[in-house]
Amino acid sequence: MEKVDMVLVGAEGVVESGGLINKIGTYQLAIIAQAAKKPFYALAESFKFVRLYPLSQYDLPTYRSDVLAFKEKSEVDWPNELVRSNPTLDYTPPGFITLLFTDLGVLTPSGVSDELIKFFLD
Repeated sequence: MEKVDMVLVGAEGVVESGGLINKIGTYQLAIIAQAAKKPFYALAESFKFVRLYPLSQYDLPTYRSDVLAFKEKSEVDWPNELVRSNPTLDYTPPGFITLLFTDLGVLTPSGVSDELIKFFLD
């Protein structure tokens, strides 16, 4: 990370709190960027703003409680289990995001809720 100036990611969705829903691994990148004191930027179009307010990975619509359920080896159908239990999206909290670059301009994570209010009041 010492050769990196910043981290730049896209987003599958931007939630009301200013956090990101994106491919798995984005949250880990954000944690590493913060630890290395590097800015973490996200790019997203405004049509990807969604009215969700997750507080953690477990609040995503794709989360299933049975994913972390432990089973005996004899009970597991491995080919189907691997496909079924691997999440493809994760949630990055707004505290890790420096700025969001959108078609509406450059926003702080807290500015996303203001833009969502404008969308739904107009």
